Amino acid sequence: MKPALRGATPDQTLRFALDGYYWSTDDLQITAVGGASNSTRLLSAANAVGYGVEAEFEARPIPALVLTASGSYNFTELRDPTIGVAPCGSGVCTPTDPVVAGLARINGNDLPQAPRFVVNWTGRYAVPVGSGEVYLFTDWAFRSSINYFLYEAVEFRGRSLLEGGLKLGYKLDNKLDVGVFVRNVTNQIRSVSAIDFNNLTGFINEPRIVGVQARLGF
Repeated sequence: MKPALRGATPDQTLRFALDGYYWSTDDLQITAVGGASNSTRLLSAANAVGYGVEAEFEARPIPALVLTASGSYNFTELRDPTIGVAPCGSGVCTPTDPVVAGLARINGNDLPQAPRFVVNWTGRYAVPVGSGEVYLFTDWAFRSSINYFLYEAVEFRGRSLLEGGLKLGYKLDNKLDVGVFVRNVTNQIRSVSAIDFNNLTGFINEPRIVGVQARLGF
């Protein structure tokens, strides 16, 4: 479906899509990694469910400008009152799940690395120059907080993350594309995963990067 904007030329269009989903999986195979014993265990959860909504949007208010956006709400949950995984070592972190016989009960937890909200948007503006075009492009991505592992702990929940990029370039058909770029414009640093068996080591996203890019096609 491509409804034209009111009073728009053929180059001025608006696209929008919306959908929802639901899934349920019995006997879901999950892997528990780390814990105080630093072991890897393959487990089978009785059930896991997920549902959400997704939307996409694209607009060209003027021929030179293209705007896009997409986003989703995602709910996931493990459902098995009997399943447990080894949490971090004593004193290393603070589990918030009930711990029974040395195992953290994970019934009702989100799936690992599954943010509740995800949003992406881009913008591109181009001006014809000679046989090609000079363009400015920006892209941004946001995700809400995440849980690193199957069990939940105060120290092992990642904060929300917003990263953006910017590029100024010149493009000649599909033969030449050169430009300068910046990644992680705001230089926002977040922990995105961790090691839990002997310390509170975290893995972080890449810092701000400034560079030059060139692509030549044949």
